[in-house]
Amino acid sequence: MNRFFRAALLRSAAPSLILCLSTPVLADHTGPTGVGNSGGGVDVQGPETLEAGHFAVGAQTKLTLPQDRSDAELEALAGQHIHAHNADYTLNAAIGAAYGLTDRLTISAELPYIRRDGLREGEHSHSGGVTTNEVVPLGSVGGFGDVSLLAKYRLADGALALIGGVKLPTGGTHARDLAGERLETEHQAGTGSWDPIAGAAFGIPLDWAKLDGSVLYQFSGKGAEATELGDRLQAGLALSHRFGPPEHHHDEDGQHEHHQASWDVFSSATFEWEGRQTIAGVVQKESGGSVVWLTPGVRYNAASEFSLGAAVGVPLWQDIRASHPDNRLRLIVSLGKSF
Repeated sequence: MNRFFRAALLRSAAPSLILCLSTPVLADHTGPTGVGNSGGGVDVQGPETLEAGHFAVGAQTKLTLPQDRSDAELEALAGQHIHAHNADYTLNAAIGAAYGLTDRLTISAELPYIRRDGLREGEHSHSGGVTTNEVVPLGSVGGFGDVSLLAKYRLADGALALIGGVKLPTGGTHARDLAGERLETEHQAGTGSWDPIAGAAFGIPLDWAKLDGSVLYQFSGKGAEATELGDRLQAGLALSHRFGPPEHHHDEDGQHEHHQASWDVFSSATFEWEGRQTIAGVVQKESGGSVVWLTPGVRYNAASEFSLGAAVGVPLWQDIRASHPDNRLRLIVSLGKSF
């Protein structure tokens, strides 16, 4: 990739790259994220980094819709001693910023806001010789989640970058249900744990498109209420094509550049895995699982270095254990600005 095309790519794509790598949506928490990344899609990172002294800011809203489970289904699972739950949706709205320390090293930070409405859970109880299986409404849960910090280092050949960081225990962990009881950690906005993050990203320019790939792994630590949520893995490929790439135009004095608007169309395929969680040393056998997402979308890159993107994710395959519902759909809208 020649330096002029790469410079144009970074200027036009960087604004929309806040929060490009999302978490597995099997549970109720965010995981590895990427800010200042120029991957082709919204859930796959590329190897590009911001130029030294440049920064980008942005926001992203992700709405995940689960498969609905009836009260009868939740009660039946409770009878098997599985405390399964359901919600109307999970909303993850986040803001982030990235800064180029050098041409090869970009650091980033993200703050999410998590909300779920209509949360309900099946419960099994035994008292006085009577066994009861019922569905308990837990209400709505909302709050700021855990801050994630990431660093991306691009290797000399430019086609590969290494990623590392940590998720900090900054989010709320004391939300209560309608009965005034403290919710389990998996339903809280924060986790209370320090989680290291490691991964890599690569990019291959093609004649008519660009292929990006990335993998991130999050090591879950012990958090609130003696809970250790399962580790997270996300790996994927994204193919993107640009219509009307920005070109370099100079004034007569040769000092000022003007950029043209462009459109990106992209599609990604991602594999997301979440391990079982542990509460007070006891492994929750019906937690965790895997899902493969197909996420096509489009992004507009303005000449002013502002961008707006939208994508729709559809699960192609999923194997999610009984405590969590299957995924039905996720909608993603992102915007950003680079400087």
